[in-house]
Amino acid sequence: MNRRNFLGLGLGAVVAASVAPTTLSAINFRETKPKAWDAKKVDGALKEVFGTSTTTKSKKVKLKAPDIAENGAVIPVTVSSKLAGSKVAILQDANPESLVAVFTVPKGGIIDYSIRIKMQKTGNVTVIVEEGGKLYSASKLVKVTIGGCGG
Repeated sequence: MNRRNFLGLGLGAVVAASVAPTTLSAINFRETKPKAWDAKKVDGALKEVFGTSTTTKSKKVKLKAPDIAENGAVIPVTVSSKLAGSKVAILQDANPESLVAVFTVPKGGIIDYSIRIKMQKTGNVTVIVEEGGKLYSASKLVKVTIGGCGG
């Protein structure tokens, strides 16, 4: 088992324990969509997760991340939305693998997730919320001053 799979299973367990019991499907997602976790580009990861990479920027999707991350190993990211989304994905374009996290939102659930991500260099963090088969997005450039993945 490689580091990314081990950490993904650990993240899934932590999310399942702390967010909601229905988030257990995030663990199954890794098994059913393995190519999504190896995608080198954001568009490729989106196609694997959602079947398309066509998104619409929306003010209904909120992404909170620092403008400058002093340490790329622990960048706090918060995603929220009032959309009745069914799935939320967090991606970035600064690491070799683009997909960071995928959350399955239970019907009537609230989209308000906070995680810490790693980025080895300056790049864009993107969040996607799927509602009614359409993808809504928000992005933010995060400048990394000390590498998190590369040292």
